[in-house]
Amino acid sequence: MAKRIMGIELGNHTIKLLEVTKKAATLKVEKFALLEIPKEAMENGIITDREAICQMIREEKALQRFKAKKVVVVIQNNGTIIRHVVMDKKPEKLVRELLAIKPEEYLPIEQGHYQIDFKVVREWEEEGQTKMEVLLVAAPNSVILPMMDMIENLKLEPISMTIPSEALAKVFGMSNRMVHDTEEDVLILDIGGKSTTATIIASGQAVLTRMIEFGMEVINETINSSFIRLDASTMDQESKKEYDLYIEELIKPQIEYSIIAELERILQFYYSRFENRPIKKVYLIGGGTRIKGLRRYIKETLNIPTQVVKEFSTVIESPDIDFASSRVFFVNLLGALNSL
Repeated sequence: MAKRIMGIELGNHTIKLLEVTKKAATLKVEKFALLEIPKEAMENGIITDREAICQMIREEKALQRFKAKKVVVVIQNNGTIIRHVVMDKKPEKLVRELLAIKPEEYLPIEQGHYQIDFKVVREWEEEGQTKMEVLLVAAPNSVILPMMDMIENLKLEPISMTIPSEALAKVFGMSNRMVHDTEEDVLILDIGGKSTTATIIASGQAVLTRMIEFGMEVINETINSSFIRLDASTMDQESKKEYDLYIEELIKPQIEYSIIAELERILQFYYSRFENRPIKKVYLIGGGTRIKGLRRYIKETLNIPTQVVKEFSTVIESPDIDFASSRVFFVNLLGALNSL
């Protein structure tokens, strides 16, 4: 029997709501919403005005008649700490106890200020000893507790909370992948409002995630402060083409310094750690997919095939909605819902 589930993702600028019906490996999108958050209501993934956020979600749910009571939440916050730790093989119960008693031995945090979870990524033999790599995630209480309070206020039942990299592993990874032309090792680039997230998926797992302190805010500020500011909607085709080229050249130095240079460093680290297994493709998601010339520029400078994510092989849409143009904004939520 199909299950109806809701997904919520809060960024610095937008609230993303997604309602799907899940049947076997197929997700059917029933409802979706992309809402702009008032500046004073959210700061770096932390809810600063719970009532304003709840009211926006309540109104949208009522307007579109969202029906799901169970919810999955994707946490977006620069303060979330992600670490890959290698240790001797231990029962998961013991790992959880160690993290509860002495978290500072594995993470740069103060005890009691974070919610910690983990996942065993892989195991191998080394000099007669079984080793395991553990993914540790520590999310600040300042993010988790207001989020849980919001869910309770909305009278929703939380199923799970996850981070973008783990959600993306359910889109581009080996298990239940939603993009079937995915190569074995890929890089996903999500350019948001305040920051950009680069995630590498290798052998079905999210093995590396880095936050780059650069986002659409900087690009928009550059465009708005330029000497030439025109309304593209009033241009003829030739003028619009010339203006697009002007914008590409205007923001190119920022893309090169803030994104390309960081991606090169991330790739160098990845190659040094993962035995030079090449990245076969770069996927672009989020608001940054609208940056003029970005796909071509990344492809040329990194010499890696690059494409915007547009299709999902296991996602269908209700006939009364137009979800196609908004898919790039909901990749994290689709992955989180696909993991259930």
